[in-house]
Amino acid sequence: MKALVIGAGEVGMNVAKTLAADGQNVTMVDKDPGRCEHARVELDALVVEGNGASPVLLRELGVSGFSLVAAVTAVDEVNLIAALTAHQLGSGTTIARVRDPELLGRDDPFATGILGIDFVIDPDRAAAADIAAALQLPGAVSVEYFGDGELALAELIVTDSSPLVGKPLSERERPHPAFIVGLTRDGVAQLTRPEMVPRPGDHLLVTSPRESIRSAVAHLAGTVSEVHRCTIFGGGKIGLALARRMEDVGVHVTILERNRDRARKLAEKLPRTRVLIEDGMAEESLIEAGAHKADAFVACAGDDRMNLLAALNGKRIGADLCVATVSREEFTPLVDAIGLDAAFSPRLITAEQILRFVHTRSVKAIHLTRTGFEALELEVRPRAQLVGKAIGETGGLLHHCRVGAILHEEGVSIPQRGTPISAGDRLLLLGPVGTVSEVEEAFAGAG
Repeated sequence: MKALVIGAGEVGMNVAKTLAADGQNVTMVDKDPGRCEHARVELDALVVEGNGASPVLLRELGVSGFSLVAAVTAVDEVNLIAALTAHQLGSGTTIARVRDPELLGRDDPFATGILGIDFVIDPDRAAAADIAAALQLPGAVSVEYFGDGELALAELIVTDSSPLVGKPLSERERPHPAFIVGLTRDGVAQLTRPEMVPRPGDHLLVTSPRESIRSAVAHLAGTVSEVHRCTIFGGGKIGLALARRMEDVGVHVTILERNRDRARKLAEKLPRTRVLIEDGMAEESLIEAGAHKADAFVACAGDDRMNLLAALNGKRIGADLCVATVSREEFTPLVDAIGLDAAFSPRLITAEQILRFVHTRSVKAIHLTRTGFEALELEVRPRAQLVGKAIGETGGLLHHCRVGAILHEEGVSIPQRGTPISAGDRLLLLGPVGTVSEVEEAFAGAG
C-alpha cells in the first residue's frame, strides 16, 4: 500500500515511521530543505522537497495511485487544502490534521460531505480525552477501550502493597477477570511470561471486561485513590479540553497559566475551574498554588521541557499522580528516567488514528502504547486459518503476539490455552509495534 505523508515535523515523522514499520510504502513531502534532509536520514521513505498542497506537485507524484494521503503539517489551512486537492485528484483515503476547533471539527459534516475529506484529526482534543479517561480509572495511568467499549486495556503501576510483588505471575490470585499481558521495567517493555515476578514501580498492561476493570486495577496495583482535585499546568488547547472533561465529572480543577490574556479567557470559559496566573514552575510556586494537595498533576503546556520539569516538581512536592504531554520523540525516555507516572503524546495519537485506515477489514481498532506495544482488535473471518484452533495451538500463526481477550456474542472472555477460536470472534492482540500487523493474514482467510 502506498501512503503519502505531507509535513515532516514531529507529527509527520512519527506517522511516517509508524507507517513504514507497518510495511507501508511511504512518500513524504515538505517544503523545508532542512527537514527533508533530516527525513532522508531517519526514514525508510522517498522524501520530496516541495509544497504538499500544490496540485502540480501532487500530480507529479501520481497522487491518484496513493491509497492514503495524510496532511499533518503545523498549519491547519495547508492540511485542509492538501487533503482536498488530493481527493479531487483521485487519491484514496484523505486525512487532515486540524487543531483549531473553530476552523473545522472532526465531526463536522462539511469536511466529509462537501470537501470529501475522509477524516479530520484533532490530536489535542484526543490527548485530552485519553488523559481524562485515565484519571477517571483509579490506579491506572492510561486506558483504552475496545469491542464497542466492552473491553478495557489499562496500564497500571505496581505499588508496594500490590499482591503481585514478590510472586511469579503464575501464582497470582485471580479474584477478578483480568489478564496481565505486558510488563515495562526501567523503560523496557516485554510480553509477560508465567515466571515473571513483578516489582514495585513496574508498569503492567492488563485486559479486563469494562465492568470489572476498576476492581481489577485496584487489586493489581495495590494502593489507589480517586481523583477529586486536579491541577493542570498550561491552559492551551489540551488544558482547556481536559478541564472541561474533569469539570463534567465533578473534579475540582485548578489551571496554572502564565499568559494573562489566556488566563482571563479560560476563566470565562470554565466557570467551575480555578484559574491562576502563574509564571513559574518551581516547587515553591506550585506549592503556593496548592499543587502539592492534588490527586493528579497534568503538565500540558506547549513546551516538552517545561512539561517534564513541571511534572517532576509536582511529583517532588507530593502530588499523587503526575503526567506530562510530550510531543518530541527524544524526550520520551526521560519520562521513566525522572520517575513520572505517565506521558501522553499527541503525535502518537495521530499516528494511531491514521493507522486505522491502512489495515485490512479484519482490523476493528488499534492502539499504540508509549512503551512500544501495539494492540489490535481483529475479527476472525469464516475461512481464516485460526478457525477451530485453541489459543494454545496458535503459536505458529501468532508468533511474537499475545491474545489478551476474546470478544464474542456472549461477551468478553479472558483466554485460556484451551479456549477455542470461532469465526466472528474478535481477538485483542498485543505485541511490539509491527509484529501484530504481520499476522493479519491469519484472520482474513481466503474469502
